[in-house]
Order: sequence, then structure tokens, then C-alpha cells
Amino acid sequence: MDDRIRAFIANEGWLLVAILTFALTSIAGIAGLGALAGAISVIGWFLLTPILLFWGDEVALLLEDADATGATQTTDTDTESDPLEELKRRYAAGEINETEFEYRLERLVAVDDIPDEAVDTESVDEIRTDSLERDREREREPER
Repeated sequence: MDDRIRAFIANEGWLLVAILTFALTSIAGIAGLGALAGAISVIGWFLLTPILLFWGDEVALLLEDADATGATQTTDTDTESDPLEELKRRYAAGEINETEFEYRLERLVAVDDIPDEAVDTESVDEIRTDSLERDREREREPER
């Protein structure tokens, strides 16, 4: 979002909404739509104008963040799927066998299953070590 637009929304947006509310209320009243005129008045003067008057800076930042996240949202999903896509590509190219593919796929899925509380209390290396030990124990169980 352009800095001039953000500054306008932050500083003068409330005045624009108040003027538009007055104009629309007048037009609706002249047209004989009293209920619509009342709804426009309530929404414009008692909801939007105070929001922009007191929190105009925050509204402008929210609008700016919405623009920024909309542009980068597709790149975030691309980077999240890269490990899985790379694994599929390597399997399709014959670089890894089916056993290795399944093992690495399970490891990728296991990372998604880690609870957030565990990440807060333990380091990532400890979690990976515990996960590897559990995987090895699962592989040994059928042998017993």
C-alpha cells in the first residue's frame, strides 16, 4: 500500500466516512427510505467514524498487512511443500528406493505430529533423537 494512502486512512479516513455518511443519509431520507437512512447513520457515524478516528493507524496497518500477506501467501505454501516434493522427485528419478522413500515420508509426517508444547520445553535435537529412538524400537518389535 502506498504511504500516502496509508497516511490518509490513518489521519483523514474518519472525516471522509463522516462526510459520505451525511451525504448518503440525506439522499436516502429525500428518497423516502427512512429505515435505510437510519441504518446508514448508525453504521457510518456510530461505528465506522469512531473506529477510524481513534484507531485509524491500526486500521491502516491491518490493510497494509493484508496486502503484504496476500502477495507472499503463495510463496509460503511453496516452501512448505518443498521437502515432500523433493522426496517425490528423488523417488521418481530412482535416486532412493521404496523403503527409503517410505522411511523419509514417515519422518516428514512425524515432524507435523510434534505438539507445540514439546517444542517449547525441549530442543529440536532432543525431539529428533527421541523420534529416531521410537522409530528404531518400532522396527525391532516385529523381530522379537
